[in-house]
Amino acid sequence: MKLLIVICVLISVVLAQQGFQDNQNVQIVRYFYENRGLEGYKFTYELSDGQIRSEEGAYKDGTDVDGNPVKILVVQGAYSHVAPDGETYWVNYQSDENGYRPKTGKGVGGIKPGEDAGIDPNLLKSLVG
Repeated sequence: MKLLIVICVLISVVLAQQGFQDNQNVQIVRYFYENRGLEGYKFTYELSDGQIRSEEGAYKDGTDVDGNPVKILVVQGAYSHVAPDGETYWVNYQSDENGYRPKTGKGVGGIKPGEDAGIDPNLLKSLVG
């Protein structure tokens, strides 16, 4: 019985090390970054282990608590990763003067390889004027 336990422990250690070593070989599959200065920014990256992140931000006019004019950064983005169980978990989010608003899930519904998260075209039109 003790021999069986020792064998199981050794197999577990070997398998755990293999999983760890695989994570060290993650490669960048796609990368894009654009800094538009005061107009905002956009970036996307994908990794070979299934991680994806994309975000875009732009400024809009607003007011602070005292009614003074300020610029408000509006951000929209998404990220996802594949868990060890093979399931894809994702977060789509927006952030602005109303706070951070994430939508989470697993499976279908998140960002997919080759996609970019972007600001909703209707929101972008309102920012431009």
